[in-house]
Amino acid sequence: MVVPFIGTMFLFLFLPHGELAAPTNDIKTTVALALPTSVAYFYAGLSKKGLGYFGKEIQPTPRLLPIHILEDFTKPLSLSFRLFGNILADELVVVVLFSLVTSVVPIPVMFLGLFTSGIQALLFATLAAAYIGESMEGHH
Repeated sequence: MVVPFIGTMFLFLFLPHGELAAPTNDIKTTVALALPTSVAYFYAGLSKKGLGYFGKEIQPTPRLLPIHILEDFTKPLSLSFRLFGNILADELVVVVLFSLVTSVVPIPVMFLGLFTSGIQALLFATLAAAYIGESMEGHH
């Protein structure tokens, strides 16, 4: 279940889409990519441990329940903001380079965009897989 999901996310982020701008330069797209990761995170934990999965929320003491709930909400938020910020920064670098040197820059900038999208796809897929794997492991 996890490998096709992570693979699809990776390919969507890595492969060029024929547009001038990356699809992930919009915060709505990155949040839309992070929310299914959050759903997969909970689904994997519930399918592996059942309702005992939520026992980790009150470990080692029930007073930490608000912090654990906050952690579950910040994981997809962190994934989406990291992806959005890094892709947006890459596009701003491209705009600055184009405005400075318009005749020599286009070819190297294409490789810079491909490199950046590859790094971001790898980071997103690795973090999503780590979050899902963490939900399936025992809490120590």
